[in-house]
Amino acid sequence: MYYYIFDTRKCRKRALVDDIKAHLSVLGITGEYAFSSNAYSIEELVRLGLSKGYNTIVGIGDVETANKIANIVCGRQEAMGIIPTETTHDLSEMIAAQTWKEACDNLRYRKIAETHIGKTANGSVFLTSVYLALNNPAELTIEFKDYLVKAKAKNFLVSNFHPQIKKIAPDFLDIVFQSIDPKTTTLAGRLSGLLGLNKKEDTQYSLFRARSIRLFTNSKVPLVSNDQIIAKTPQLIESSDEKIRLIVGRKHNQ
Repeated sequence: MYYYIFDTRKCRKRALVDDIKAHLSVLGITGEYAFSSNAYSIEELVRLGLSKGYNTIVGIGDVETANKIANIVCGRQEAMGIIPTETTHDLSEMIAAQTWKEACDNLRYRKIAETHIGKTANGSVFLTSVYLALNNPAELTIEFKDYLVKAKAKNFLVSNFHPQIKKIAPDFLDIVFQSIDPKTTTLAGRLSGLLGLNKKEDTQYSLFRARSIRLFTNSKVPLVSNDQIIAKTPQLIESSDEKIRLIVGRKHNQ
């Protein structure tokens, strides 16, 4: 039933690999184990597991590992899970597990959350969020379906899941930027604490929701997810039409 893929870049310690295997055995949810390498990428191993008929693909790694699996299984009936060895707050909240042991317990109870994922035109995906790697404030043009928004921003984030943003529409992305121009037209009020910044009196956070946007900057700027560059501007960013079946904790709110 379970096909476990260890991301060897994230699981460098043999002791950790052995501990995870031992804990899965205690829980009674062992399966076939595969390890990424120069010969087999994460994506190739996912396809191999699916070809063998496994109905649950589990990645052991981090958000980048999960993104790669999600890119393959989106729209399929097979479920995916993630055992984080290098976790982030966003991923922990998304799967309702703070440690790798709790993530293993999630697999045992097998609660499924069907969720959309974020996509870029270059073929990359993101489960949680992506942000612009801005060294200095930049002029942005955000093209929505029926209108444009222009602003000079010092931070810009597109969220598929973020613990500090209430998800109103499951198939919409949340677009948040911090403008240094107080006259920038907005559709929503200020959001404090987002992006890990301290709110100042002249800080304005603008929130938009959309199925897709086209993002333009005066020069190419990297789009980053979990410290990995997944695309550059100009870029189309959208919510997937199909969903993934993600294994989450029992405390997860769907």
